[in-house]
Amino acid sequence: MKPLTFLVSFFRSHFKRHETKKFRSTYILPPPTVVWGIVGAVLGVERDGLIDFVKENNLTVGAELCSFKGLDVEKATLMSWDEGERTFIRTVEDFEFLIEPVFRIAIYAKEDLVNELKRRLEEKVIEFDLFGGISDCFLKDLNVEGHAKFERSTNVRGMIPIKLMDGFSEIVEGSRIVSVFYLNTMFYQGYNVEFKTKQPIKTVNGIAVWDFNDVEKFRESY
Repeated sequence: MKPLTFLVSFFRSHFKRHETKKFRSTYILPPPTVVWGIVGAVLGVERDGLIDFVKENNLTVGAELCSFKGLDVEKATLMSWDEGERTFIRTVEDFEFLIEPVFRIAIYAKEDLVNELKRRLEEKVIEFDLFGGISDCFLKDLNVEGHAKFERSTNVRGMIPIKLMDGFSEIVEGSRIVSVFYLNTMFYQGYNVEFKTKQPIKTVNGIAVWDFNDVEKFRESY
């Protein structure tokens, strides 16, 4: 097993929050299942094979929001086909976007996978296009970082279940904390915030990381 971190930026991003319907709010950082998709896209893993790929490589992932230039709301007209009426139904919805976000992605997985991922990122050899959540959120840049360390810690950044929260170890000016529903579990996502947890959890360079079994617990309501 080997850790790795890299930076990925988009011109804008929208990772739809599970609990929103008419107003399409965004997570402020990609949750674990989205990061799986990012890694899979780089390596050319088809959607149907992603879960097996994650389990086989013990792919453990997390993310933090490093910077962004603003939060924007746009109105979009969605068109769905009504088979009975033989016509399109038009609905207007609000979409929330992060403007020019930079995310740090943390990975802990089998060494061969990490080495191949690192090579592809450095050489910009990406199998499938990367998007910031939806297809009109285009990739801006990718950069592999240096030393990465895996450890269990009670001081973590990124995204943690609310039940694990035991306070804050650091809050920086301009910080943001968002309560979100992911799968069947309530989480805090933080920007410029370091959380304190009730027990040590898996981290890479201080970012909380989660594996397949963790995600299954979130589905069952952690």
